[in-house]
Amino acid sequence: MVMTGVLLWYVNAYINIKITCNYISMTIFMNLLNEVGEHGPFILSVLTIYLLWDRNNLLFYYLIGLVCNFILNIVLKGIIQQPRPCFNSKEFQLALRNNKRYVYKDGLPFDIFGMPSGHAESVLYSTMFIFLALRKKNWLYVYLFICIITFIQRVVFKYHSVPQILVGAPIGALLAYLIYTLAEKKLKGTIREKRDDYGPI
Repeated sequence: MVMTGVLLWYVNAYINIKITCNYISMTIFMNLLNEVGEHGPFILSVLTIYLLWDRNNLLFYYLIGLVCNFILNIVLKGIIQQPRPCFNSKEFQLALRNNKRYVYKDGLPFDIFGMPSGHAESVLYSTMFIFLALRKKNWLYVYLFICIITFIQRVVFKYHSVPQILVGAPIGALLAYLIYTLAEKKLKGTIREKRDDYGPI
């Protein structure tokens, strides 16, 4: 009887320790997911600047495109005016009636509009630009990994809905393609055939 009680106590303690360890592991994973996802655009921007540091012209076009991407996102959010999933409809309507596009969370302005996702737009802008600039698959995999973490974080923590992510991502990729194409044209210049100078052969 005493042996059975001791055995049950050990099994119960083992299960509680296992559950606690799983909870701690899951908490650490979710915190890591949140941090990488929240700062995904910053991480990829800094990494892109580092990788393009020796290519001044491409770096210049990348930075111009990054600013354009930011402005485009603000304009599109103002036009579409779709709320983020974390706001209930009463909060959203109240903010609209009072012309408050930004609410403050943790001391920082937070846009009430969520369509398209600025994080998805930014990370895919950086990913597409660096792939076009370097054409290296290893870097592409690193960038895509951070993109996926960012997408998951935005949906799991209810900053964006899946459609908001699916609209933001291609906008960023398309803008990167357009900026890179413009940069490539400017870097190459116009190629013309040299006029004949009638010199000796």
